[in-house]
Amino acid sequence: MQLMAYTADHHAKLDVSEAIPEGCTLTWIEDASHLSSNLAWKQTRILILVASDWPMSDIDSLMDNFAPRHVILVDLTPEAHWHGIQQNQQVRKHLHWCELEGLTDLIIHLTQMTSFDATSRLALLSPRNDCDGALLAIATASQLQRKHKQPVLLLDLGRPYSDVSSYLGSDDRIDFLTLLEKKDYLSAQWLEEQDLDATTGIHVIGMPDSDNYSAVTMEALVEVMDLLEGMYSNIIINLTGMPPSPLLFFMVNRCDQHWLLADQKNVSLKSACDLAELLYLQGIRPGSVNLVLAPFSPEVMPGREMIQNQLPILVRGDLPYTFAVITDINANALFPPSGEFRLYMKTVEKLLWLSTEKSRWQFSLGW
Repeated sequence: MQLMAYTADHHAKLDVSEAIPEGCTLTWIEDASHLSSNLAWKQTRILILVASDWPMSDIDSLMDNFAPRHVILVDLTPEAHWHGIQQNQQVRKHLHWCELEGLTDLIIHLTQMTSFDATSRLALLSPRNDCDGALLAIATASQLQRKHKQPVLLLDLGRPYSDVSSYLGSDDRIDFLTLLEKKDYLSAQWLEEQDLDATTGIHVIGMPDSDNYSAVTMEALVEVMDLLEGMYSNIIINLTGMPPSPLLFFMVNRCDQHWLLADQKNVSLKSACDLAELLYLQGIRPGSVNLVLAPFSPEVMPGREMIQNQLPILVRGDLPYTFAVITDINANALFPPSGEFRLYMKTVEKLLWLSTEKSRWQFSLGW
């Protein structure tokens, strides 16, 4: 994970360098100007600013130019002048004040993968639609429902089709665009009357086949998502196949976990990394952006460790080969899980709560 730091106090450099945790690389900024064309600047996930005086125009400029990515401000001024400064909203949203003693813990918090909890919201993303996001969304929702014993909402916004309900042998009771159109009289009671339960404890809202987004306004999105988040503790949003767009970025900013799906093809891995870069630039917490590997062929299994070493994105884990599950999907027999889908569910359980297992991806990428 690439970090950059700036300070005019050379005595603080050693303290900051020693605070950088394993897995992170630190580059010092010697000249605060002309950074916009610097490749390292573009690839930096977190900016650390050490302020020994106030005001400091260089620090103000760096904060403004780095936003909305995450900035850690270490205030060394005697009167803590930088605390409570009035920054613009884009900077303030991801600005973290910190003492030198707490710098390591804060960096770890921003960069590490975390397990799911009872209030997690997950976005599943794959711009090329190389992987079966519907199957992963179903398995994830089922595991969360079993653990927390409460309904899970699955927003199936995958493109070009929303397949979750079909996989479960159900029909969409209502679609997301209809919710946006009806925003003026939506209520929790009305939604409960729509019978969204596609299978036990999994409530599904899909997307119509037609791409008519005339009702998609920021006001409508905020109102509808506020209502849904008030009703459901866990929400899974399947965005696989959706290219970068205002709707996608709105949804990922409502989530605290982001899984990017890719198979073994170099072009698939590259697309996932390109999308990850866009998420970082949105101010998404770097540790929440995780790559999930989904095998395209059982005969070609690049090593997870090699992928992690070569790609600038955290690898959360890998899924089993799933072609055998097609029989269960076609027969509307995914639940109760059995055979290959039961093994798939166990793998998803490990991804959710970061249990360890030996990787299935055993061989070299051949790059």
